[in-house]
Amino acid sequence: MLRGERQTRLSQRPSRRACRRNNFEYTLEASKSLRQKPGDSTMTYLNKGQFYPVTLKEVSSNEGIHHPISKVRSVIMVVFAEDKSREDQLRHWKYWHSRQHTAKQRCIDIADYKESFNTISNIEEIAYNAISFTWDINDEAKVFISVNCLSTDFSSQKGVKGLPLNIQIDTYSYNNRSNKPVHRAYCQIKVFCDKGAERKIRDEERKQSKRKVSDVKVPLLPTHKRMDITVFKPFVDLDTQPVLFIPDVHFANLQRGAHVLSMASEELEGEGSSLKRGPYGSEDDFVVPPPAKLTRIEEPKRVLLYVRKEAEEVFDALMLKTPSLKGLMEAISDKYAVPHDKIGKIFKKCKKGILVNMDDNIVKHYSNEDTFQLQMEEVGGSYRLTLTEL
Repeated sequence: MLRGERQTRLSQRPSRRACRRNNFEYTLEASKSLRQKPGDSTMTYLNKGQFYPVTLKEVSSNEGIHHPISKVRSVIMVVFAEDKSREDQLRHWKYWHSRQHTAKQRCIDIADYKESFNTISNIEEIAYNAISFTWDINDEAKVFISVNCLSTDFSSQKGVKGLPLNIQIDTYSYNNRSNKPVHRAYCQIKVFCDKGAERKIRDEERKQSKRKVSDVKVPLLPTHKRMDITVFKPFVDLDTQPVLFIPDVHFANLQRGAHVLSMASEELEGEGSSLKRGPYGSEDDFVVPPPAKLTRIEEPKRVLLYVRKEAEEVFDALMLKTPSLKGLMEAISDKYAVPHDKIGKIFKKCKKGILVNMDDNIVKHYSNEDTFQLQMEEVGGSYRLTLTEL
């Protein structure tokens, strides 16, 4: 190879120092609070369990230049907004986990949308409050995430102000062996149940409309629909390791795919591991650590669902003795006097209108007080049941 060609090729490869200069921008598409005080972080409102798009892109000075070595790993996680000790954070997560109807319930989930999977790869559920994936900085990455915990879920005391939460994203150079991210940013969130985010925005709009223009020192935000993009705020501190919540009971089942996160540390020894990277150059060099010793946790045997028929406004309480399809059929049979052997197919209709065959895996993920509309159709001597999510 000629000396000039070699120098040209080397100049095209971004050095570690250049990679550290990379700047990233993350955005969350969700309603923002209309009551923002100068200097305060933007507060974004989310509904529990609802998926929201998060976009990641590089915005460095080299924008527009195609990078031949361009893979990075990002970790998106739910963390506590206030400075808390590692022990306090783990205590809060353990309390939240103990109150879930299944030990498999996660704090954050990622949707299996084609739009998302076209831009990311190697998805790993590295902790109950964190998800990792690989993406190419030459293109934008888009993921859809849901947060499954409320700010008020971390205390048994009623009337106590909930703990503020952040969505935090750490991005790592793919081949850099350091456990220090090259970029970190966050946005503050408040999570509501039962479409509470929309109600909160409407309430703020009503209060805003009552104000007199003469009393307002700064321009009012016109409407939440025009302010639905939250840009993550960069963190200066890249050294503090986030606390990852990993209950021992399901540590062995955290990996989703055949590949394992190359940046996951050899320190992943179970509950409360800090995110670190081992000295591995690529995914193929990584050796899977032995699973932590599993602790047996008995899952609750009963799940309470609220169900109403199409023409009714009042809900019926449906108690499932076991969180399974059989338990659901028995509860419906008892409540609505439908012979068990007359129940044919049971379908679940998602909020997006997708019709899915009901099975044990779906039922066991229901939480207490989930709400549904029940449609019963008699076809050929048997009943076809459809439960529509509300």
